[in-house]
Amino acid sequence: MKRNFVLLAMVFFLWGNITAVNSVIILFFYHYFQISWQQAMLVTVLFYIAPFVSCIPCSLLIARYGYRRMLQSALMLSATGCTVLAATLHEGLFIGALIAVFVVAVGVAAMQVVANPYLALLSPPERRVSQLSLASAVNSLGTTLAPACIALLLQAYPAIPELHQEPMSGMWLVLALFSLLLLLGSQVIRLPDVAVPATVAHASSGLWRNPQVVFSVVAIFVYVGVEVSLATNLLKYLTLSAGWSADIAMSLITLYWGGALVGRLMFGLFGRQAHSAAVFKGATLLCALLVAVGMWLNNGVGGGLLLLAGIGNSVMYPIIFSHAISQQPQRANILAGAMVMAGIGGALFPWLQALIIDTLSLRLSFLLPLGMYLSLAMWGVYFLRPRADVSLVTQ
Repeated sequence: MKRNFVLLAMVFFLWGNITAVNSVIILFFYHYFQISWQQAMLVTVLFYIAPFVSCIPCSLLIARYGYRRMLQSALMLSATGCTVLAATLHEGLFIGALIAVFVVAVGVAAMQVVANPYLALLSPPERRVSQLSLASAVNSLGTTLAPACIALLLQAYPAIPELHQEPMSGMWLVLALFSLLLLLGSQVIRLPDVAVPATVAHASSGLWRNPQVVFSVVAIFVYVGVEVSLATNLLKYLTLSAGWSADIAMSLITLYWGGALVGRLMFGLFGRQAHSAAVFKGATLLCALLVAVGMWLNNGVGGGLLLLAGIGNSVMYPIIFSHAISQQPQRANILAGAMVMAGIGGALFPWLQALIIDTLSLRLSFLLPLGMYLSLAMWGVYFLRPRADVSLVTQ
């Protein structure tokens, strides 16, 4: 199991890097291609569209071909997209680069649909949450390191649009090579597959009549929404309410995401399945308290408290995901697709909080994340129950 975990954790690391790179190449596209900011934002739009286009087809293909083959296909898709993106950047082709970004985004979405349930089903039931938490910590490591590496890369080798000289194509080639190495590794270690019973592989009607499953997907929607909403609006809080400069505020945001890395690592190493319900409820209520006090103080101390919410966020995803998979392990492929699609909450809730800021005030806008944390706590109270699990591992 150790070799399987290491390989799948590296898949988590790969898509963490690619996702983080996506968040910072918008500014690079804007300057390198000399386009409008609206055109540059198409990169983010494509990363939100890709899961809706690919998640359900990927779930159905898992039922037909299995987790192992679909993981290998996702890695090949990632390698292809990264290679094409490197070539289009080198040639200065904006439309071609956008198409390549979409291919990469589909590959990332497919990795998430496959790797999350794959790791959960390969793990012993008593270690499912901790294994997912550790893999998520590796993912957070990728999202933390990638922006810093890109900043250093662009400082050392500045882009020259007129000469089509830039260092980013080399970085994408490295990511393509990493994808191919993981693909090769899955074959060398003979990664075991997980059975998907034919009688339930495609059936989803009964799945959505299960309130445990439905509300788990809703919980993912709310969790991703509150995590991203808090992060995106913290910058405004730190500059206006806390009175820090933009440079200091942007550097402090790394503490928020770094908290997710530390929390997931600690929970993965020391957490236990029997305590996951208590940990989840404690984390959500703690985050609600931090937001409430931060909103009340409305100063630098309050900003520091809001940054600490990243640690509480860290345990929510692996607990929600593993709970959902435990309810319907035979339909893990359908569930994974739905939960990745539920990540669209990361686009909706930041917009809603921004709307509250414009119509009411920055301070009152944090009532939204406060309510979202409380709703997640209610989900933990009503739906986190121990349940016997099923082993589906095959060779």
